[in-house]
Amino acid sequence: MAIKIGLEDAPALLGAGVRFALAGVLLLAFAAAGRRPLRTDWVLAGLLAVFPFAITYGLVYWGEQHIPSGLTAVLFGILPLYTALLGALLLHDEPLRARLLAGVAIAIGGLALAFSESLDLGSDDLAAAGALAVVISPLGASIGNISTKRREGGRLDAVVVNGWGMLAGGLLLLAASALSESWGEFAWSAESVGSIAYLAVIGSAVPFVGLMVLLRHLSAQTISYIALLIPFGALGLGALIESEPLTAQAVLGAALVGAGLLVAQGRRESSESAAADHREEAPHGAPGLAAPAAGERAVAGP
Repeated sequence: MAIKIGLEDAPALLGAGVRFALAGVLLLAFAAAGRRPLRTDWVLAGLLAVFPFAITYGLVYWGEQHIPSGLTAVLFGILPLYTALLGALLLHDEPLRARLLAGVAIAIGGLALAFSESLDLGSDDLAAAGALAVVISPLGASIGNISTKRREGGRLDAVVVNGWGMLAGGLLLLAASALSESWGEFAWSAESVGSIAYLAVIGSAVPFVGLMVLLRHLSAQTISYIALLIPFGALGLGALIESEPLTAQAVLGAALVGAGLLVAQGRRESSESAAADHREEAPHGAPGLAAPAAGERAVAGP
């Protein structure tokens, strides 16, 4: 919803670029103020810059110019399927299971049911292209999460690596915007500035650092389920703040999403959490602190 508001006064790629560049600067400033080393895994930072930040959100911003935000949320819900397929290929401990695919299919069906009123593409000539862009966009997010797993992101300072990734991703988006958009169309309104500020802090800096910390303990597949849950936050806020009615259809859709996730996850979550805690237990028994490799310095927390 915040993206949709910002698009009213800012070109798509320009708004996305400013959002992530600002988020990156804020994270690196926070790290510097805390005297954290700003060195990081530059390969992982580059992968994050290109895939989840530049490609995923460049496509989401561009696509949402032409389709409703509710439809965007439904289409982005395909993220767990991408993650399941890529994880089976690239992560030895995340095999592709029939139960997982069935559960994700049920959850996506529940998401579509809850937001069925938003499934109409509308009359925009580029609506189909916008929908296709959003369907492709979660692939970049999947690559980012799996890359973090493969390159042992748990050993890194999540603030620093995300800071560099967001800053570089924002600069890539700004470069693309400079080639394809008119910056003179940006209007310095309360809506555009507020949207960018909100998305930079609440929509980028805080949650992506949190996601990287969670990836130390949970599978990439489990993390991908967030894409199915976020839209219901919008429904709840609409009911709480705007007194929008919660329909029986929306409640049933939410129940289907929950049921689908239970089917998909099964007993995996408890076993993977126990395994992660066992692997990451510090020498003196302090859980949650990854043991560093030879010559590396461990970083506690985000």
